[in-house]
Amino acid sequence: MLHRLLQIISSGGVHNPTQLAQQLGVDNTLLDSMLDNLVRMGYLRLMSAECCGDCDHCPTGNMCAIGGYGRVWVLTEAGHKVAQANPSPLP
Repeated sequence: MLHRLLQIISSGGVHNPTQLAQQLGVDNTLLDSMLDNLVRMGYLRLMSAECCGDCDHCPTGNMCAIGGYGRVWVLTEAGHKVAQANPSPLP
């Protein structure tokens, strides 16, 4: 299920937690745990609340949620590789 979550995230766009949880058939608490696990494994990175102000080079571009609107994760290079892997190296 972690692999499926990475695949959804890697498909691009902005995904809110409620929609992700519904797509995976899990509740928001389990989704939060899954996201935390992917961060610990190095496949996702939680963006800092500190903004560099260089939006043109930011992975979230004009979709920024930093500044109190929510948490934003980005895939790491390892996360991209795992999302594309077949068969899945994750559960």
